[in-house]
Amino acid sequence: MDITVDEMKKSIKRMYERLDEVSPVDFDCGKLCGEVCCVYDADETHTEELVLYLLPGEELMYEDSDEFELYYMDSSEIKYPPSWKDNIFLVKCKNPPKCDRSIRPIQCRTFPLVPHLNKNGEFHLVLDETEFPYVCPIIRDHIKLNDDFIIITFEIWKRLISNPLVYDLVDMDSKERDKRTSNYKIVI
Repeated sequence: MDITVDEMKKSIKRMYERLDEVSPVDFDCGKLCGEVCCVYDADETHTEELVLYLLPGEELMYEDSDEFELYYMDSSEIKYPPSWKDNIFLVKCKNPPKCDRSIRPIQCRTFPLVPHLNKNGEFHLVLDETEFPYVCPIIRDHIKLNDDFIIITFEIWKRLISNPLVYDLVDMDSKERDKRTSNYKIVI
């Protein structure tokens, strides 16, 4: 059964709304770091900008946005699972950090948690300890995340990985994470 574009957009909007009900911490974590994850841009020491990759269908949320630049790459240009045959959509805020928070991508809404599948295929959320060119104080200072944020983020990612493309991406990322370290922190 194929899902229509309208149904896909409504589904993503419901996920956005559900994640809007919670926050990683009880305060604006952007105040800790000067919203570094929103305003980071490449400079002479970092040759790449940080971009936000979108999940399948998430690009529909940005089609009419004046605040975000939506663009795509051919899936063969980057390391993505072979099942991703279509374009990979990316988004960038045009005026960070003054972007429309109501349509920020799922990866922003669920940070600092990322989905992980262990070697037995069991699903978890782990802290995103990817090397960034900036430091997230929540991770660095081991700030406790709100329980409701963890639970709803888990529910959303569990739903997202029911999409075979998302599952394949999470599986690939998990295997890469396992190669880098076995010392990641499982949150749930």
